[in-house]
Amino acid sequence: MKNSTLKLSLLALGISMATTASAASKTDTGPLTVVNATSLVDGSIGGFICDDGAFSATGECNIKSIVYPIAGDIKAPVVDVKTGETIASLTKIAHIQANAVFDVSFFGLATTPMQDLGASLPWTFDNNNFKVTFDNGSVFELIPEIPHTGRAFTGLGPVLDPATTGGTLDLRMGGCAGVRETSGTGPYANKVGSFCLNGTFTFDSAFNGVGRSNCTLVLHDSTI
Repeated sequence: MKNSTLKLSLLALGISMATTASAASKTDTGPLTVVNATSLVDGSIGGFICDDGAFSATGECNIKSIVYPIAGDIKAPVVDVKTGETIASLTKIAHIQANAVFDVSFFGLATTPMQDLGASLPWTFDNNNFKVTFDNGSVFELIPEIPHTGRAFTGLGPVLDPATTGGTLDLRMGGCAGVRETSGTGPYANKVGSFCLNGTFTFDSAFNGVGRSNCTLVLHDSTI
């Protein structure tokens, strides 16, 4: 009898924690839904955009931009929505897959001291190759009329001294875009809002990279 009571109590506790933690990564702020998380992605050069707008896999043209596919997970701590207490460490909540597009000036990072490249370098995401898929079923894509506007903050200098990193370069990067939920499912179904990244990207000598970023999604119900 005591064992049965204990099992029922543990089951009830598990159900309670699952319920209170199910929206752990989501904070309701009036009409806005705010998702604060951390993204970790890998990337490498996937091709080039020529100055005439054509795509080149090899870069045998006057290069305007670098196409840089990235992919990785978005994670958030599990928080009790009633108390605000963190009850679990970072847990995967979504997956991001996208084509970043870097200005050709990014190649200057390999040959020029960062502070000599100006205050910032522009970058964006390809409107047709961006998807954030949440484990809860919701899927976000870019709104073409509100494209991603990003900057690499070269004027801040490297995050770590390149002389101590074994040949890698850590660059501060950030940016925001307008997004729309397109699957019609999950707790964010049909919402619109902004998707912002603010963190670092670490490039090696072959321009392969790892991005670590604060990732914020601020949503509201669409009226358009």
